[in-house]
Amino acid sequence: MSEPKILTQLKARVLTLTLNRPEALNSIDLQLAIELCDIAEKAKDNSEIGAIIITGAGDKAFCAGGDLAAFQRYAPEMGAHLKQVTDYFHRSICLFSEMNAPVIAAINGVAAGGGLSIVGFPELAIASEKAEFVSAYTKIGLTPDGSSSYFLPRIIGMRRYHEMVFTNCRISAQKAENWGLVNQVVASEDLEQVAFETAQQIASGPPHAHKRIKQLVQHSFDSNLAAQLDREAIFLSQSADDREGRHGIAAFLDKKQPQFHQK
Repeated sequence: MSEPKILTQLKARVLTLTLNRPEALNSIDLQLAIELCDIAEKAKDNSEIGAIIITGAGDKAFCAGGDLAAFQRYAPEMGAHLKQVTDYFHRSICLFSEMNAPVIAAINGVAAGGGLSIVGFPELAIASEKAEFVSAYTKIGLTPDGSSSYFLPRIIGMRRYHEMVFTNCRISAQKAENWGLVNQVVASEDLEQVAFETAQQIASGPPHAHKRIKQLVQHSFDSNLAAQLDREAIFLSQSADDREGRHGIAAFLDKKQPQFHQK
């Protein structure tokens, strides 16, 4: 049996996914896309998962995007094959966006093409000082996928996104932080620890509130102010009525640390 193309580890309510194709710069082929979708399907209703980290194996690449060599083997039906790959890839992104657990991208190297998209859809992004970011699609005559055109203009703005996709400029980790593409840049040797500690902190929080926050932010871009305020009021009321809210308020008033995951 071949080695999984994504390694998984669940520890302290943090699920770490490691794209495991270092020999191919952790690029996305059909099998990796299928595995990512399967993992997301299993994680979406798993109450033991409070946060998710996505990172890459090795020290060169986070994810170099689509595996062009693998795609070329399907010519002249490459378009149909790419549709199959993106169907799985896109399904996984929807699942990660809908589940309770916030997602953190821990970018250990180059993020290109679809790898840049994997920087976009997580709620947080932490980069190694050696990380670089490049769109690369138009360099090979293609258009973006993986929610790149949805999340990234919202994160860095349309002007900067257009610059990336039209010129294929390479963005350093520090520039990515300045642009707001990533939350912070850390030393390469500290990336794993910082990402895990951040994920642990999030995973100790209230999962239903986390899911509602994700929904609020996603809806905010397609909503007017009145509708968004109505949604905030409804979600706040729901949160106050469920066990998390009742426990959190009581703990605050008692000057205690809330324990949202007691059995």
